Amino acid sequence: MKNILLFIIVICFASCKDMHDVYEEFIVLNGKAYPQKTESLQIFPGYNRMKLAWLKPKDPSVKRVEIYWNNYSDTLAVDLASLSFEDTIFVEIDDLIEGTYTFYLKTFDKYENESVVSEITGISYGDEYINTLTDRKINFALRDENNNGSIEWDNKTNDLVYSEVRYMSIGDSVMNVKTYPEEDYTQYRNIKRGEYFEYRSVFLPKNGIDTIFGEWQTSDKPFVYQYPRNEWTAEARSGNHDWGDGGGGQPYLVLDGDYNTGWHSSVGSPLPQCVVVDMKERLSVDHLLIYPPSQTNWRYIEDVQIYLSDDPIIPDEPDLSWGSPVGETAYSGGDHLKIDLNSDSKGQYLAIVFLNSKAEPNTYISFMELEVYGF
Repeated sequence: MKNILLFIIVICFASCKDMHDVYEEFIVLNGKAYPQKTESLQIFPGYNRMKLAWLKPKDPSVKRVEIYWNNYSDTLAVDLASLSFEDTIFVEIDDLIEGTYTFYLKTFDKYENESVVSEITGISYGDEYINTLTDRKINFALRDENNNGSIEWDNKTNDLVYSEVRYMSIGDSVMNVKTYPEEDYTQYRNIKRGEYFEYRSVFLPKNGIDTIFGEWQTSDKPFVYQYPRNEWTAEARSGNHDWGDGGGGQPYLVLDGDYNTGWHSSVGSPLPQCVVVDMKERLSVDHLLIYPPSQTNWRYIEDVQIYLSDDPIIPDEPDLSWGSPVGETAYSGGDHLKIDLNSDSKGQYLAIVFLNSKAEPNTYISFMELEVYGF
């Protein structure tokens, strides 16, 4: 019997000791009570607001939390009994001017004893932040013969969450496709030919709570299409130079899809050099891509002009019958030369005129492939 009584006393003592441990951290030996302060305090920036978070207090005496900012001139009292939470308490502070804020938090018990102060600093964002954002740019938007397309994106920008494109599909349905920062290409299905599309970027600062949606922008042009060249023909001024050391030399080779073969101008033929392509039908042309030889010391191209005509063009020195150039540019290096044409440039005969040569006093010009894009 004595042993049983002793066992009960030990159990009671142990239980009381466990309960004492729960409160022990909130007892101060000098007799002053300090409620538990806010623990694991976090701050999350928002658009002209902030969100604070901390762990639910273990101290059951904590009834209220007061939050101060602007050097204690602004205060928000939070009655914990009015909140619904499990392990973490969230409080939002609205109507903040964009800027940096330090918040001070005290807890109070029912006797108005106050805790040690907790503090945290954060930055709310607003219109000034929005003005620093840069939309992700589109390098090109391409459509194939099956009306499926792709977009190549430029590098991602700061705080980018995703970009999105909305376009008109065959059947006149508006489609919306998102692209995330780690993606460089996006595929699109059933694109309606000749339709402009819209795009925008969406942003969120690190740990932010308010997503910023950029304005929709209209594309400069519809998805472009690379015209098939199977039936096209090409001829050059004074023919060609037989490129026996690699490349062939004949002008039709710029249309064969092989980047290892191409045209080389005839030895001694005068500048300007010229290649004329018969596209077999009247086409709307947006831009051209010219691919020079892979061997950089064979890249003789400098200034280039483009002409389009509905009437046949003889590949000789340009004259008034050709009209005005519809595009011109200078080659500054790189694996291809893009030449944008004037809007509404149409024609069946395409003349590429090379005004000068980096090989001068020789008049050599060469290139490997020609690609033509339109809508």
